[in-house]
Amino acid sequence: MFNSMLWWAPYLAGGLFLLVATPLLLASLYLVYIHRKFSHIPSPKMDSFFLGHIANFLAMRREMKNEDEPMATIIPKWTAECGNLFVIFYIYHPVVVSTNPEDVKKVAFDESIAKSHGTVEGAGNVFGQRFMGRGLVTIPDYETWKPQRKLYDPSFKRSSLKDLLPKFNKCADTFLEKLRPYAGGKREAPMKEAFHEAALDV
Repeated sequence: MFNSMLWWAPYLAGGLFLLVATPLLLASLYLVYIHRKFSHIPSPKMDSFFLGHIANFLAMRREMKNEDEPMATIIPKWTAECGNLFVIFYIYHPVVVSTNPEDVKKVAFDESIAKSHGTVEGAGNVFGQRFMGRGLVTIPDYETWKPQRKLYDPSFKRSSLKDLLPKFNKCADTFLEKLRPYAGGKREAPMKEAFHEAALDV
């Protein structure tokens, strides 16, 4: 009786194999498709096919022993390796990185270029803390951005900037005077507080 029940064991094993292998195969094919879709853009070497460049960040974090932020170290390295424009992959999500100020300006202010809502709005609050807030840089929707930008347009006219220049200079002088006692290098300068005060003065 036991032997007669074993006839279905190969079918069960085959079914379980297909159950595991099919999603893995589909995920692999999708990753190959994504990688090929962006193959015309330079990309740093990935440490892992499935994790993408997440594996690179994790490896660098282990090497640095959490002493510094991996992103601040690895992005300049990749810029030197690939140029000012390259793509990195977070598993199946491609992120095109540009370190060229002209490219950043074009993407930020050209309404014909679609913005990623998750990425742009994510810059408003990073790790649950307010970073850039909700302003001109972090509004992905052009129709919402346009009227707010019009409010700021007069501030950037040459005449307005000329009027504000003496105030800027006065704030800069005050900022430097506050930092003068730390110029000898024997004491650590409280730069965060100094910049906060300068921003409030301006």
